[in-house]
Order: sequence, then structure tokens, then C-alpha cells
Amino acid sequence: MVLDKSSNKAFAQGLRPLQSLLSENVKKILKKDGFVYFEIIKNWKNIVGEKMFKDVSPVKIKKINNENILSINVNKNVMIEIEYSRDQIIEKINGYLGFNAIHKIQINSIDTSFKIKKRFTLSDNILKKINEIKNKNLKEIFLKLNK
Repeated sequence: MVLDKSSNKAFAQGLRPLQSLLSENVKKILKKDGFVYFEIIKNWKNIVGEKMFKDVSPVKIKKINNENILSINVNKNVMIEIEYSRDQIIEKINGYLGFNAIHKIQINSIDTSFKIKKRFTLSDNILKKINEIKNKNLKEIFLKLNK
């Protein structure tokens, strides 16, 4: 066993908590913009599958009465199908994340001709902090959010 100096916790040789490897800037980004939301966006296609991925996109998470509500945009042509799949989507998300991160889903209808070009827009302040990240791979992951 080895002691992690940042948290004074012991961990198995070679294994460290992910949090101990992240810079303070990255921790601030994840805390502010939401680790759960980041994971959902990053893994959306794996979570909901190819078919649903084309017609459904996560927009934001809001917290009301200690419940996380995921707001999603849905192609109006599949609105009814998604409405009936609401509980399954929640189960898939929570199963993928390994804990009950999402409690409810709010569905927003979008026109079929509407194309989502960006799933997420980062502020200039956040982009500046991301550019300070020294780990190239981690930096690229965060910058992909802004595309």
C-alpha cells in the first residue's frame, strides 16, 4: 500500500484515484459543468445505441428537489417512441454510470429539419482553463466538447 499525499488515503501499488491525477483546473471544470453531464455527452452513443443516438441528444441537467432531471432534444418523428422509452433511457444512463445519476427526463421536441451542430458550447474562460491542461489526451477530450 502507498499513501496518496493529496488525500492522505492509501491505495494499491500502481493504482491511484482518478481525482489525484487531475489538475486543479480540470477538477474545477468537472465540478462546475458537471461530471455526470460530461460523462453522458461523452458516452451518449454507447448509452442509448445507434438508432436513438440519431434522433435524441442530451441538452442539460437541472436539479430540482434533489433530483437530477436530464433535458433531451428529440426528433418530433420519434417523440412518442421516446416518451414510452423514458424509463429505459434513465435505466441505461444510470446503469452505464453505475449509480442513480438521473431521476427524470424532460423531453423537448425538435423539428426534423433541425440539425444539431454543437452539443455543447464552452465559455472562453473554460476554454482558457482547458488550454492550461498539460496532459495532451485529456486536453483533446475536453476540446472535443466544443466541436
